[in-house]
Amino acid sequence: MHVAEALPEKRGRNSVKILILSCNTGGGHNAVSAALCRELEARGHTCTVADALSFGPKHFSEAISHLHTIAYRYFPKIYGMGYRKKEERVLGEDETSFEYKMNAICVPHLYRYLLEGGFDAIVTPHVFPAEMLTRLRRKYGHTKPFYFIATDYTCSPCVDEIMPDYWIIPDKRLIPEFTAKGIPEDRLLPLGIPTNPAMTTHVEMMTARRQLHLPPTGKMVLIMSGSIGCGPMTQLALKLLRHLSRDTFVVVICGKNKGDLKDLQRIAKYRDRLYPVGYTDHMDLYYSAANVAVGKPGGLSCTELALKGVPAVLMLSVPGCESRNLEFFTRYGMALGTENVRDTITEVRHLLENNALRLHMNASQRSIPRRAGEMVMDLIETGVPPETIM
Repeated sequence: MHVAEALPEKRGRNSVKILILSCNTGGGHNAVSAALCRELEARGHTCTVADALSFGPKHFSEAISHLHTIAYRYFPKIYGMGYRKKEERVLGEDETSFEYKMNAICVPHLYRYLLEGGFDAIVTPHVFPAEMLTRLRRKYGHTKPFYFIATDYTCSPCVDEIMPDYWIIPDKRLIPEFTAKGIPEDRLLPLGIPTNPAMTTHVEMMTARRQLHLPPTGKMVLIMSGSIGCGPMTQLALKLLRHLSRDTFVVVICGKNKGDLKDLQRIAKYRDRLYPVGYTDHMDLYYSAANVAVGKPGGLSCTELALKGVPAVLMLSVPGCESRNLEFFTRYGMALGTENVRDTITEVRHLLENNALRLHMNASQRSIPRRAGEMVMDLIETGVPPETIM
């Protein structure tokens, strides 16, 4: 079995330096990075989180992130078509992808940063930094341990052309998909997606509602748009209020979509049972307060819903990797899937009225790995896969 270079000092002794390389193309990668950083620091290590694209030319990171947000939010069909093209792409033996070539721009500055920083290991939850680190290994012979964390329930494009010590993947049921792309099975570790530890902590529904100043009684439907903010949230919220019973209220997490937040706040002034919320650091409490959740099928948000045991309807607004997350969660009974507002309302009502379905969904959700953060940190500290530690 492959064993990465162990860190020079183990837990309980002096700290080691860890670099987490993320990207600002969506909030999930940064949320995973932040969760890992907090836990590593709690173990006494020194941890730095950096935007990998910031090592490129001036404004490179801002441009790439802005283009991603524009395409994702306003041109979802084009975004999805581009993703499918990348999925179908077959590279020659010595050929590299456009993304690999683009990210090579960042490698010289990143290499200098690594030399000056003296990091003992590097972790990345995004394929762009993983491609930079792969380039570093090929061009400069960089040998420090580096670990890639897949944050979607699929082997995304370009993941098969990187060279980490280990690929940390969300679920063991994905192993055949990754090995089919030529990735060695002994380098695949199905540890799960690291999340905020609060996502595995049980909070009573009434306690969560009290802390969030929400109604203590009645059924709550939680609508989430993700960190970027996407999907017909206002339309969905208003139609749900029309079609659900009077004892049901709707909470809408608008993320960074200030336009939807402003519209919903205006409507909430004369429409009861509607509670709009902007970007929040208390998602764990909103999950605990909800009877049913509606969200886009992002890899991290799907994981959080499963860990918190929230019956969920996943509405696909943007094709691409989220299509694969939707397929995975519906295939294994962990969520219901829809592609439009009408079907979403039908499925929300179905979930609210069907106790047996909710219980079955909760049981299926318990198959998701619950100790991802802890296991990843053990790997980082020792260089040894967790199954050989335990």
